[in-house]
Amino acid sequence: MAGLAHRATQRSRHAGRRALLRHLIPLVAASSLAVAALAAPAATPAQFGVNRVNLAWLDAAGREQVLDQIAQSGIRSVRLSLTNPMDASIDAVRLAHQKGLAILLEISLNNPALYPEGTKPRSGRGRIWDMYRLSDVSPEHYQVVLRDALQRIDRLGVPLIAVEPGNEINWGAYNGDLEIRSEANSRTARSLKDVADPDAVARGAANYVQLLKITRAELAKTKLSASAKVVSAGLSDIPLEHADRRGIDSIDPASFTALMREHGLDQAADGYGIHIYPGGDRTPAAREQHVEQALSICRSRPAEGKPCWITEWGFANTAKTCPADDSRRERLVKATRERFTDLMRDGRIAAAFYFDWDATTYGIWRCGGLSPAGRAAVTP
Repeated sequence: MAGLAHRATQRSRHAGRRALLRHLIPLVAASSLAVAALAAPAATPAQFGVNRVNLAWLDAAGREQVLDQIAQSGIRSVRLSLTNPMDASIDAVRLAHQKGLAILLEISLNNPALYPEGTKPRSGRGRIWDMYRLSDVSPEHYQVVLRDALQRIDRLGVPLIAVEPGNEINWGAYNGDLEIRSEANSRTARSLKDVADPDAVARGAANYVQLLKITRAELAKTKLSASAKVVSAGLSDIPLEHADRRGIDSIDPASFTALMREHGLDQAADGYGIHIYPGGDRTPAAREQHVEQALSICRSRPAEGKPCWITEWGFANTAKTCPADDSRRERLVKATRERFTDLMRDGRIAAAFYFDWDATTYGIWRCGGLSPAGRAAVTP
């Protein structure tokens, strides 16, 4: 561009033409920058990333501050959510890419725009938020909403590494086809046979697989995210005693994955989403057993299933003092990450995103900096 302008100026013999060129060159340069931004390559994804969902609920300055903290801490991959307000969610995606972060985008299914007009969510009975039923979701409405979002993201010059429709759809907090018991501290469903309406749960699973297929088709229509992976919703590994204490039905990940596979999951998804919270108060043997059970669905051979994307994992640290005492959690994180790394070598895990960046209990941004557990969990 500079050489072309120089030659044009040399050819110019009139002051008027020189003035015109001085006016045009910045405009052409700006246009070139816009084209370069559109063609910007994806940030190099890391196998270990961090969650910071619901950035749309912060103002613009808050979103910028959080993403600055993440990027400046050496983290390369982040899981963000597409939720209302949509404009703010998409702006968070733009900012994350601008700061060099590779993005896994989770699509919230608790969005009225995804359901036929007049659809009512199932009540949370005042103990948790109300939630729509997967059996009610409209694939057509989902396609319209997703297409608009992906095309807007594409026009901003942002490539995605993966899209994950939904979250923890195997328990009642995120799937209205599963029951919230009338009282807490109640026995909840232990299997698909125990749920109040197994036919509705099966219809919801079939609907969900359709959403995955639509996601793949809409990604293929983008310029920058056509090769992004489609990851099924990270399933909850909530222990039965915790489900009973909350009084919220939860189906174990293996059973729910098998149900989705009956409806074509393996043809629709590149990976199975899973969440793992091994629990810092357990013995090492119990934690190992918990991890192995949760990851029993993860496969490296295509004929047997798909590798897992661990879209949430973590350990709690309730300490609020500064400087943060994070030594115990650091040891737990290191041991778990080593196990994940082994499974990555075997091809059973594709990536792991720690939960959460700055949440009160699980957050790794403490006292104005990345905690020791955070460095162990997410930095290369």
